[in-house]
Amino acid sequence: MSPVQRTLDWLRKHGYEAAKTEHWNHFAKRRQDLYGFVDVLAVNADQLLAIQCSDDAHHAGHKAKILKNKAARLLAYHAEVEIWSWGLKLTRERRKDGLLNRQKEQTLRRESLTAQLLPKRSVLARKRLQEALL
Repeated sequence: MSPVQRTLDWLRKHGYEAAKTEHWNHFAKRRQDLYGFVDVLAVNADQLLAIQCSDDAHHAGHKAKILKNKAARLLAYHAEVEIWSWGLKLTRERRKDGLLNRQKEQTLRRESLTAQLLPKRSVLARKRLQEALL
């Protein structure tokens, strides 16, 4: 299952209306994202999420790409911009004999980039930083 599909499943289970925004460009022979970084848009009664989906190995590269993107800075005024990375992690559960279980499961790593994308003097940036500290 792809990171985009895992993200869509997670969002729908948690009450979001979600849609995939990337598509395959047949002529260029590559995938194209909305504004160059948005794979999934999700909305519920409280917020709008613009999500870049990835696996754990490419998280830092996607973060650097988003922070340089002009459209991401503009979108941060109206939506939460996040990176969701999926990766295999040990479950950390113990077996009946007391040893660690070596079984792995897919885990989600979420990182919000909204506060980093907004100007430091922005009212919205201050508001979101205060909410993050609470």
